[in-house]
Amino acid sequence: MPPLRELQQRFASRLLQTDPASVLDWICSDGISALARVEIYRNNLHAGFSKTLELEFPVIRRLVGPDYFRQLTLAFLARHPSRSGDLHHVGAPFPGFLQQQLANTEYSYLADVARFEWAYQECLVAEDAECLNPQTLRDIPMDAYPNLRFTIRPACRLVDSPFPILRIWQANQSDAEVPDLIDLTTGPDHLVLMRTPAGFNLSRVPAGDFQLLTAFAAGQTLERALEAALGRDAQFDFGAALRRCIGLGVLGYTTFN
Repeated sequence: MPPLRELQQRFASRLLQTDPASVLDWICSDGISALARVEIYRNNLHAGFSKTLELEFPVIRRLVGPDYFRQLTLAFLARHPSRSGDLHHVGAPFPGFLQQQLANTEYSYLADVARFEWAYQECLVAEDAECLNPQTLRDIPMDAYPNLRFTIRPACRLVDSPFPILRIWQANQSDAEVPDLIDLTTGPDHLVLMRTPAGFNLSRVPAGDFQLLTAFAAGQTLERALEAALGRDAQFDFGAALRRCIGLGVLGYTTFN
């Protein structure tokens, strides 16, 4: 008999259909055949994995239909099997998987819709944190402003796309009215997703604001973030943008070291 580790690897490979080597010879048949025993585990694996992705990407499932969605989830499972007993995080690579699968097709927009859905899921489970009190900015010396760093609150995510993904998402909610055809050329979308105590905020922001927040999220100083925003929008007004960002409640604490 092979070592236990090898048996476990063969068993897992059989469940994922990635290893032609058989493990059936080492499974006892006691009223149920070895193949039937393995198939019980395999079916449970597929069903649990597919159901998890259905819950995390309901709009993608609605857009492609349940049959094709199941095909996608099984192909995704073969490439990205869960590494944890907690299935919540299995969807993280799914947008990238769709991008590879659907690149250069008329359905390439689905990858961005999936990025939006995953960002939504991340916001739901992110920790709470205080939002920036703008009064604290008065205590910061003016000569320190170029090195100022704003943080983005944990329950906030930034998603942009050349496609109108917010409208696609809204039109495919379970309580939405039957939508008109959505013109995919009516993008782009620069979106801020924010979980709040009162619910969930979804906001479109100008391209310059989005670039500023993206730079903040990457840990850039205010000086570098302004350069990035001006590179995106030559007419960028930092004062107005900062007021909008504070109003959205997406900014966290600041440092200037």
